Amino acid sequence: MRPFGYHLTNVIVHGLNAFLVFRLAAGLLENIESRKRRVVSITAGALFLLHPSHSEAVVWISGRADLLATLFVLLSLLTYLVYEERRRGLFLGASLALFAIALLAKESAICAQFLIVLIGLCRRAKLARMVRVFAMFAAVTILFIVIRARFIGSVIGGYGNAQHLNFAPGWLRDRLLEAVVRSILPPLPSAWLTFLFKPLQSPVFYLLILLIAAATTMAIVMRRRFYQVAERKNQNRFIFMLAALFLMSLLPVLNLRLSLYQTQGERFLYLPTVFVCLLIAYVAALLIRRTTVSLIVMTALLGSYSWSVYRTNLLWREAAKLSATVSYDVADAASRAPLVVLNAPDNLRGVPVFHNGLAEAINWIRPNDSVQPIQIVAFQDLQSATDETLINRHDLIAVRAVNPADRFSRVTTKDCLEVIRAAPDAFDLYQRPCAPTAEIVFFSGGTMKELK
Repeated sequence: MRPFGYHLTNVIVHGLNAFLVFRLAAGLLENIESRKRRVVSITAGALFLLHPSHSEAVVWISGRADLLATLFVLLSLLTYLVYEERRRGLFLGASLALFAIALLAKESAICAQFLIVLIGLCRRAKLARMVRVFAMFAAVTILFIVIRARFIGSVIGGYGNAQHLNFAPGWLRDRLLEAVVRSILPPLPSAWLTFLFKPLQSPVFYLLILLIAAATTMAIVMRRRFYQVAERKNQNRFIFMLAALFLMSLLPVLNLRLSLYQTQGERFLYLPTVFVCLLIAYVAALLIRRTTVSLIVMTALLGSYSWSVYRTNLLWREAAKLSATVSYDVADAASRAPLVVLNAPDNLRGVPVFHNGLAEAINWIRPNDSVQPIQIVAFQDLQSATDETLINRHDLIAVRAVNPADRFSRVTTKDCLEVIRAAPDAFDLYQRPCAPTAEIVFFSGGTMKELK
């Protein structure tokens, strides 16, 4: 009930990660002048610090798994770079230990061993040494998998085989496109859904493609004017390395859902955006050679990122207030009688409210009271914390969302209420003979109300 300490430590770890991105950029940029290296490194760290797709990982207390995993992955990478420079086994052992800690924070850190090998190969390290290094990291991975299977009882992640093992080409293509877009941009306006849902039928989509193609062509022409062939080859190798690092860090989470229009699922991009921020800073430094112009462009981009983060954080704050209101309303009702909740708020525009944990919240609020059982008929995706729900009670109980964009999910029959019909924005219930003391409540207008 006192979350300040959790939020404080999340922000501190995020700040440390941004600093480590700065250090990683400086360590990888070995073939450019020191002034430009410093500018690229500072820009990359600042972009990561203010990235608009980091709200879920930083603001949501449960997102700290991604913060901690990324912290130790970055420390492992940096320690390995020191090992490559000094060739001392102590640094390699430290890199392995940090990798093991990263795995214990979150399984997606498994990509770190491949990131290290990829960096080594792109920097033309000896193949035999890289094979030995990879074997050591693979041994740590195998040990982790064995321990995890022993204590958790599963090798596959917590979202189930159907999610983690979904390798359908269309599914992977859509997830990759979403990840690329959200690794650069904040959540897109919901109005864009109308033309992105069927893009080939929309002139707006073709206009966006033309603008992207024009910008890419202009960048290629400018680079050919500024740099010689040998310089462009070195630049291409570094750009390829960053793109490959992004894809490699994305692989463990590529099967998981991500939204173009909401903050939901963006925590999976926390580690991959490290390399996107490096790539943006590096390409910007190549194309914008004047310091004043570069400063203006980067300030504008960081300002845009900051404003997006601010707006998203306000949404998280609104969802937090809503969860507190619902918790105390339900706790009060559950203290009087067995309780049936017709529609518990699942999320507020992608921000979790009570996707799960409502019963646990009630027990936490009233730890010493005898709380009656709680049954939840449906969960509701909300567009606004004050969205209204209409209840029409005759022979059936008809539940309707006033906002047509709201959706009901996980609609299930309970002891007293049988689901007769369910649609995305409505469902009908038949009330069976039930205990006379049972109370039925529903969410509407920001609070829980008793069904009379």
